[in-house]
Amino acid sequence: MEIQDKEPDYNIPINRVGFKGLWKRVLIESPIGPMPIDLEINAYIEIPSNRKGAHLSRNIEALPENMEFPEKAWSIEAYLEKIHSSLLTLHNYAESARVEAKTKYGVFLKFNELSNIEPVEVQISVDGSKKKKRWSINVGLYGMTVCPSAQSTISNMLNIKSISPSHSQKVLLYGYIETDKNYLVRIEDMAKCLSFAFSAPSFTLLKRYQEANLVISAHKNPKFVEDVVRDAIKYLRCISDKLPENTIIKAEAISFESIHPHNVYAYAEGRLNELPKKDCEKIC
Repeated sequence: MEIQDKEPDYNIPINRVGFKGLWKRVLIESPIGPMPIDLEINAYIEIPSNRKGAHLSRNIEALPENMEFPEKAWSIEAYLEKIHSSLLTLHNYAESARVEAKTKYGVFLKFNELSNIEPVEVQISVDGSKKKKRWSINVGLYGMTVCPSAQSTISNMLNIKSISPSHSQKVLLYGYIETDKNYLVRIEDMAKCLSFAFSAPSFTLLKRYQEANLVISAHKNPKFVEDVVRDAIKYLRCISDKLPENTIIKAEAISFESIHPHNVYAYAEGRLNELPKKDCEKIC
């Protein structure tokens, strides 16, 4: 008997054990054709209370055996699902497993006359047993907000009839879609939805007049961080018609405050069948 197979001194189950931060390059199908993506993969299994440890080399063995470089997959979700299935086969004592992948992805964003391929953060996971799994896709990107409260106060104080100045923030917004089946949700579609939730999205390159127009547009569209997460869920709801009714849509935002030493945070979530569909023509 190997030492991992023996009973531990303290008999409690381990919820997750595995590797974290393994690098892998995968060739993914995208709307513009096959695209190489570098993934940072975490893969965990559950072990019961009567086992001292897991045979962790099997977690590496669970990676797809196709030795092409880069490895090919029709989606990140499909690649992770294959790893998840292999983990539970190789660790026959495990009831459940979790596989996560993080990456950066370039998405074409458009706002007024501005357009560019911008970086977004992506995390995709599959979690659960052989019979019952849960998929999650999380997309994060930066934008800006303009404070409506300060803008209104300044307008009243200075009797300004046009657009009033206000303080602005950089906001990091995350949107999540969680389902109990492997439905393909495009990263591009999620990023587009989230970009509409800000006062204005962020762009890598802005020339002088583009910068000025972006700031003016943001001041015409002031938002609290609460508005940002509500609008993120509203627009993510617009692209979720083909998903199951029990799909969960989440949004969280960190507002990096310009006039305070602290930051502001907001979070909201809802089930698909409880979320009204509204303002979808803005993004369709």
